[in-house]
Amino acid sequence: RLEHQCLETIVARFDRVMIATGGSLVTEPGTYDLLLSTCFVVWLSASPEEHMSRVLAQGDLRPRADGPQAMDDLKAILESRTPPYTKANAEVMTSGKSESEALASLVDVITDANRHV
Repeated sequence: RLEHQCLETIVARFDRVMIATGGSLVTEPGTYDLLLSTCFVVWLSASPEEHMSRVLAQGDLRPRADGPQAMDDLKAILESRTPPYTKANAEVMTSGKSESEALASLVDVITDANRHV
């Protein structure tokens, strides 16, 4: 509910803004529909292995992160979210890319989208 209210406030207040949402936003259809209907949405994707590597590198030791089922759980989460993620206007695959390379890919996608507006 709060995430939806924040998104409503942001899109009402700003003509142009970049919003970085959490990956679980797609699990709230009303909030995700609001995002899709008001914003150019880019799905930043990565392989499950890279997701896990990044989480652990950040020191995020969520429950069971080091358990044997952690990768299976992560794969199931990503698989369940893939259908809504594909509704995004564009996808940038970040696996195997440095932060600079991923940013350059994101800028390219946004620049290309602005050319077609």
